[in-house]
Amino acid sequence: MASPPERAVAALERCFRALPADAVPAVVDCVLASSASTSPAQLFHALLRSPTCPEQEQEQGLQAQSDLHASISYAAALRHLLSRFDNPPKAKDALRLLLWRLFLPLLRDTIEPNLHQAVALMCDAISDTGSWDLLGATIVPFCIRSSAVAMGLSACHDSMLYHGMMEADLAGENLAPMLTLSKASSVLALLLADILVRRRTVLSVDHLDSQEGAIDLDKLVQNLTWDLSTLVLKMFAHGQEYRSCATQILLQPLLISLADNPCVTVMLGAVQHRLSRFGFLECIWDSCISLFSLGCGERLDAYNILSLYFSTLKLGHQVPVLGADKLQEFDLRNVLEFWNQLRKGLVDKDSFVRKQAFYVLTISLSIFTSFGNDGSQHCSSKSSADLPAQTKSNTATTKRERWANKEAKSLGVREMDQSDEHCSNGLDRWKIFLLLYEMLQEYGTHLVEAAWTHQVMLLFESTPQTDYLNHTSRGTFHAQMESWEGILQWMTVLWERGFTHDNPQVRCLVMQSFLDIAWERYKVCSHIIPRGFVLGSLIRGLNDVVHHKDFGIGGVYNSKTIKGAKSFFSTYAQNLTRRDRMHLVWSLASAAKHDSFGRAGLMTLASCVASCTCQSDINDAPCATPGKGASKCDGDVPPEVRSADLLDALWILSERSKQHFNPKYRLKVCEQVIKVATSLINATEVPLNQLLHFISTIPREFTDYFGPLRVIVQEWFVQKKECSPGYTLLSKLIDFPTTFMKHNKQDQGSNLFDDEDVNAWEAEARRWARTLFLVTSDEQHLKRILGFIEAHGYKLSESEQCPVGECVPIKFFIIVLSFIEELEVGQRKLVCQDKTILKGGSDRANGLELHDLNEKLAKSLSLVLETMVVFSKLSCSVFWLRNIENMDLPYTVKGKLGGPSQRRLATSITSSVLQGIWSMRFISSVASWCNHYNSGDSFFSTFSFLWDFYWKVIKHSTYATETGAELHLAAYEALAYVLAALSAARNSKYLDLVETKQTNQARKFSLDISVTTFLNNINHLLANGILTRSRRAVLMTWKWLCVDSLLSISCCLSDNESQLKRLDPLFSDSTLQYIFHDVIESLENAGENSVLSILRCVRSVLGLLHLNMGNRSFTSVGISYETMMQLAKSSWILHLSCNKRRVAPIAALLSAILHPAMFCNLEMHQANEKGPGPLKWFIENLLNEGSKSPRTIRLAALHLSGLWLMYPKTLRFYMEELKLLSLYGSVAFDEDFEAELSENHEARFEVSMLAQSPDREFTEVFINTELYARVSVAVLFHQLWKQIKEKKISETEEALQSGKLFLLKLLDSAVNDKDLSKELYKKYSSVHRRKVRVWQMICVLSQYVEDDIVREVISSTHTCLYRNNLPAVRQYLETFAILLYLKFPTMAEEQLIPIFHDKGMRQQALSSYVFIAANIILHSRQLSVQINHLNQLLPPILPFLTSHHHSLRGFTQLLVHSVLSRLWPTLRLETSEDVIFERRCFQELKDYLAENSDCVRLRVSIEGFLDVFDPNASGTPSGIFSARPEVSEFECVPVSVMERVIDFLNDVREDLRHAIAKDTVTIKNEGLTVEEHGNEGKSGECVSELSQPGCQDALDFQKKITPRRDSEQASSLNARGPSRLISEIEEDDQFFNLALEARLHAVETIKQSQQELIVVASLVDRIPNLAGLTRTCEVFRAAGLVVADKSILQDKQFRLISVTAEKWLPISEVPVDSVKAYLERKRAQGYSVIGLEQTAHSRPLDRFEFPRRTVLVLGREKEGIPVDIIHVLDGCVEIPQLGVVRSLNVHVSGAIAVWEYTRQHNQRGT
Repeated sequence: MASPPERAVAALERCFRALPADAVPAVVDCVLASSASTSPAQLFHALLRSPTCPEQEQEQGLQAQSDLHASISYAAALRHLLSRFDNPPKAKDALRLLLWRLFLPLLRDTIEPNLHQAVALMCDAISDTGSWDLLGATIVPFCIRSSAVAMGLSACHDSMLYHGMMEADLAGENLAPMLTLSKASSVLALLLADILVRRRTVLSVDHLDSQEGAIDLDKLVQNLTWDLSTLVLKMFAHGQEYRSCATQILLQPLLISLADNPCVTVMLGAVQHRLSRFGFLECIWDSCISLFSLGCGERLDAYNILSLYFSTLKLGHQVPVLGADKLQEFDLRNVLEFWNQLRKGLVDKDSFVRKQAFYVLTISLSIFTSFGNDGSQHCSSKSSADLPAQTKSNTATTKRERWANKEAKSLGVREMDQSDEHCSNGLDRWKIFLLLYEMLQEYGTHLVEAAWTHQVMLLFESTPQTDYLNHTSRGTFHAQMESWEGILQWMTVLWERGFTHDNPQVRCLVMQSFLDIAWERYKVCSHIIPRGFVLGSLIRGLNDVVHHKDFGIGGVYNSKTIKGAKSFFSTYAQNLTRRDRMHLVWSLASAAKHDSFGRAGLMTLASCVASCTCQSDINDAPCATPGKGASKCDGDVPPEVRSADLLDALWILSERSKQHFNPKYRLKVCEQVIKVATSLINATEVPLNQLLHFISTIPREFTDYFGPLRVIVQEWFVQKKECSPGYTLLSKLIDFPTTFMKHNKQDQGSNLFDDEDVNAWEAEARRWARTLFLVTSDEQHLKRILGFIEAHGYKLSESEQCPVGECVPIKFFIIVLSFIEELEVGQRKLVCQDKTILKGGSDRANGLELHDLNEKLAKSLSLVLETMVVFSKLSCSVFWLRNIENMDLPYTVKGKLGGPSQRRLATSITSSVLQGIWSMRFISSVASWCNHYNSGDSFFSTFSFLWDFYWKVIKHSTYATETGAELHLAAYEALAYVLAALSAARNSKYLDLVETKQTNQARKFSLDISVTTFLNNINHLLANGILTRSRRAVLMTWKWLCVDSLLSISCCLSDNESQLKRLDPLFSDSTLQYIFHDVIESLENAGENSVLSILRCVRSVLGLLHLNMGNRSFTSVGISYETMMQLAKSSWILHLSCNKRRVAPIAALLSAILHPAMFCNLEMHQANEKGPGPLKWFIENLLNEGSKSPRTIRLAALHLSGLWLMYPKTLRFYMEELKLLSLYGSVAFDEDFEAELSENHEARFEVSMLAQSPDREFTEVFINTELYARVSVAVLFHQLWKQIKEKKISETEEALQSGKLFLLKLLDSAVNDKDLSKELYKKYSSVHRRKVRVWQMICVLSQYVEDDIVREVISSTHTCLYRNNLPAVRQYLETFAILLYLKFPTMAEEQLIPIFHDKGMRQQALSSYVFIAANIILHSRQLSVQINHLNQLLPPILPFLTSHHHSLRGFTQLLVHSVLSRLWPTLRLETSEDVIFERRCFQELKDYLAENSDCVRLRVSIEGFLDVFDPNASGTPSGIFSARPEVSEFECVPVSVMERVIDFLNDVREDLRHAIAKDTVTIKNEGLTVEEHGNEGKSGECVSELSQPGCQDALDFQKKITPRRDSEQASSLNARGPSRLISEIEEDDQFFNLALEARLHAVETIKQSQQELIVVASLVDRIPNLAGLTRTCEVFRAAGLVVADKSILQDKQFRLISVTAEKWLPISEVPVDSVKAYLERKRAQGYSVIGLEQTAHSRPLDRFEFPRRTVLVLGREKEGIPVDIIHVLDGCVEIPQLGVVRSLNVHVSGAIAVWEYTRQHNQRGT
């Protein structure tokens, strides 16, 4: 049988799950009362031992929700029983058991919100017994230890009280596992919050000492606060999970505790410690400082900590920050780093960081400014007279500025005082700052546009009165908005945020407002702008392309933004010392190294760098700017920048300009760079090598003779500045060869080198030579160099001093060749085509000196040439080594992946090979050079040595090893330089040297055996498979370079026939065929490096075959149709395999395949059963590919037009290609093309080898424009006509027929082509352009019209004239017709007079025919013909003077006046009375047209346009393409006369409309008073009067009749019987009346159901939104929808969404530019214009009453309604929103507004 306590427990357990915890104590009392034998202690222990106790169930895991509820009730019962204990010691022991066995498991398993209830019960139990010390010995230490264990803190006993204070007597108990970090933190936070509340309750009753347990409670609060503060700081230093736990759970109750306890005192051992609230704040700030220096997540955590801190203070606990008590130790508002970190956060890239930083700023300002400001409200005033010119009075404010004031005021910033005295304080400035920043973050674009500039100027106008030092002495917070430094630091936040805004319009606005500030007036401000902002955010912002929309237009590489940036930087650097300015310039130029700049951005950077140096020289004295260190970089003294470092930065800036190929652009950048260098750098103070590197980045065409930068650079190099004697730049350059030749390495491998070393030496020597001749070309200065060359040349013959493989000889060769190369470049610049020195220019003296220097150098080199030959023989022995086994390759060759192919030789052999190659290169180049200046046989032995070397190489056999093959390849590399020199010798006597080597060869073909031997030898080396694939490609390159040089020997001799004594060819046909077939086999597999040389070989072979064959055909020498087709296809594959379309390979391909010798063969063009001819096939593919490559089609047009001019008989095969060229249009300007022509010698040479253009002037002007293709065709046919006319060509008939055929083809296309025959097309569209192009070409071909085709041509012309065409097209139609009728005058009257009598002719066509007739009359070549035209064509034109069509009427008046004024004296009128009357009529008409003011205005507006037409020039290329391409906006089309007339009439009509509107308003205002008194009671009378039959006639204002049609109906009536006619009429009338009634009823029904709502969606551009709006408006019967472009109605996506709604809804087209005018017009018609937009004054949609007649304006999808349109609106409405997202889709918003309008008016109607 159960005991009473057991029965009580069983009864209570049944209640725990059903009763709430608050009802449990009453139940317990009932149980105790019912069982008198059971005491509270017995029941307590019985419940504690119960199986249902939470301690017993803890192993079962997390309890269900019902179990948790039962556990809470269980704890409430135990707590109540504990309060009934009579013995306090026993109660304390029972409480200890309760804490460990019940509350600890309960806290572990309970979740929110039950956890809060569990903690409250536990604290109630402790409070009942007053045992707060027991809590500090049990639960609190356990939670502290759990947190420490979770964080891995095992050795923190010294810093936390409760970490080691857990009861020792329970150490042996089987305690549950530690709590998780979040659970332990939650328990501690709830405990602290609960005991703080209890502590406040105790304090409110009495002092702590007077109450039992109060002292223990206070001690627990202080100890727990201490431990939690330590724990929180430890958690801040750990990972993000721990920081999040501390911030979200522990920090807020801890801060509240510190607010209640100004100073916490604890004992750690025997030492007393104190924690003040300010000390803890300082610790928090230190933790935040460490987090700020880490990543983005850590920065966000730091701002979260600060935001929680300030939020807690804002809730009523503000004393810890600004308390006046004596314990204050740390004031965050005066910590400078706090404000710096806020500024960094406000411009962070992460939007979350920005939002948190802004929140911290706003809440901290609200706290800081709500307590003692220490005088921060003092006003600082400045008279209006002292303000800059940008300040405007209130009377002069514009509408936009008034709107800005209104918006700023509505958003919380009061309108600034507009009186003469401007007064502002820091609080007002903070409000403006917060407003502007919030605009950038949150508000719409239109608000930023409206208020930005105005509010920024308010900040600048409220100038602080005192300086920075005075403000900092009063506190850092006070200085933030009460000093220029502080204001500008916060302004940089706004500017930086604006520069990176998502909306480009906002970015432009912010940048423009920054640059528009008159910085020269605010010099103090400009100097103290933070250097980090200037060098970082500002430069990156200036790199934004949206700020440079006008950059590059018309070839002007400047913009408004660049000008503003230059002005700012000029002011910014104005008072800097030289040291500071060098640091600023270096920092700016270094930006090009770290960031990527676009074209405009790089130009801006270079201009800003240059503007910083454009100041007067300032001594190295401190800056004189008052009150601040203006030259300091954010408070730090900038380090000194050396000249070498600055030059390195400028080198990078100049190097970056190479990305942009336009030479004009690069010149502008380099000008700025050189300007900086000359201003700040002394050339003698910079290391020579560094200076040479810098000069190499400047394109040499800028610094060569006659270059635009040559004089500036020379002045920089020779500037007179203090330097040590004899240590000038010139002396360094002259000593360079000596230092260059020195070899200081002492280790064993010092003499070894490879190709990379040689390339580096060569680049360095070339830089030296270029710079040397920039400094001087004086012979006296260069004597030492000439002496150096002679001395070292003689030493090379002494082999013991210069062993094989030594680097000194190669360096000597490099120095000499670089010197010669630079002399050659200068000579080419200074010599004209006739090989004479230019007589004028600033470089004339230098040119003469250079010529003398060339001769002296040639003399010096000729003296050492023989010794060089001896050295070369020794060096070349490495090529003929025998029994060379393969050697180990260096690791740089073995492990190389990609890049240029390297020699597969040992390093020691590589050095010897390079020495041999360079020795032969040196001999060849020097011999060729000297041969130009020294005549005679002095170089005969040298050339003999070169020919010996040639024979030795081609007869040398390759050994079957890779090393032997590599040595043979190196020999061919040296041979390429030898043959290049032999081909350039231009002296036939050197060919005698090769004949002595050919004993069995007849004299007739001198080079046959040598060439065939060469090809057999090198092909064997290519085919034996010893060389690797990459090395075979290298050998292939050298092969075709050698063959090209061999073939060019003959070409050079042909060019210099005065020296050519032999008449026999150098190559036989069989040899040339052998070379030709070898070329074809190699074409498809040739690499990019071989393209030029192999194509030149093709060109040379075809040219030599043409010379050899005489009058024979190509077929007889082996160039058949099949061979040529194979050549065309192989070369095309080679062309497609090239990655880039370079100018030189394209030009070489054209000149090789389309060779003049082959082009004249008609078989190569004609199609046969195999397909098109080879050249026809090639040209078709070339032009099709050219549609993607503008330079390809332009070069093709250049070459083909020259070939077609030479061979007109081939034109008939290329009608389609001619049409394609005539209609071609692509990229207008190819910068890379122009740059290649200016910089690349190979490109210029290959372009010069193309067929000559028919007109070089047109080629120079148009070659790099989209017009060149058709310009070349136009010039071609014009030149052909001139030759036909003068009979200068034998193929006259073929040329004439080709011209006719092409004209008819173009006319057929104009009439029948799908695009060219369109009548509806947009201006400047592709169809418009193609029409212009085709008629431009037809005008050029007008001269080819003859009697056999004139009828067909005129018929097609009339067809096109009748169609609708834009004026730009119609003017060419008119020109062509005029030229035809002037050439065939008899047809003019025959065809034009019937057209004038045709009453159904279109008005546009009549205008053209009037213009044609007038010009025929004016420009007839014979007087009799002119008089006849005047008498026959003028009378039919005169009726058009009264035409109802305004443009035809005005146009005819203009032309008739022109005819009468010019030809009145020749007008033949007889003397009869009738004719006198006629003459008087003409006289009166002439006088009226001459004196009428409107006619005079019309003539003045088009003055000069009528005189443009010239019959002799209008059909020529010069007349059609007269407008220069750089100034023409559209296809070189001039403005037509008709366009000018229409523009004039439109202007007049607009003026008339304004006048009528003004008069209407005046009349309405005058009659307003009368109408107010007289309208009452008359409306019914008016209706009745109008209903009378007689009054109906007053409503008829016009009734048009057609007399002819009425007369025809009358005649038909007479032909029928009267009765039958009457019955038919009555029947028709009946049907007509029924149909009319049904129609009127339907129309009336639709009108009545329509609402008077018009939706304006012109600003909406997305098709789905427009389609949805169409459907919505139709569903709700809107009166109409307005869109920007009605063409969307045809879009498939639109139709799919609108589901035919557009058929039933009136849709109007109003472009965006015309919306304002449309809205004004609707307002005048009585409509209210309402905008759907979120503004400061928008009314909620549900509280707005729509007028009956409403125009609803919708905004853009993102930006909303622009500011200029908002100003036109009568009001704005917005849709109330409850969510987080701030906007709706524009279609959804419009649909909601339309429905609200419908709902309101339906309710009113019902």
